[in-house]
Amino acid sequence: MDQLYFDGMAICSSLGFPDLFLTMTCNPNWPEIVRILKPMGLKPHDRRDIILRVFKMKFEELLHDLKKRHVLGKVLACKYKFHYT
Repeated sequence: MDQLYFDGMAICSSLGFPDLFLTMTCNPNWPEIVRILKPMGLKPHDRRDIILRVFKMKFEELLHDLKKRHVLGKVLACKYKFHYT
């Protein structure tokens, strides 16, 4: 955790402070999740692996949109941590 902080501060010292800070959370009622779990009669907490897989796909798509498609402008630096429990 300390290393992430130091990396962030190094980016700030060379490029300036960030203009945007994003946090992404998962919604267990996303259609992709419901479509997979409903036929099996399961609840989202029964299959955390499916929830994580769908979230990771959406997270990677968001990163692609931001970094490659520049939907919010050009990205100069990106620091993220994918954390799950």
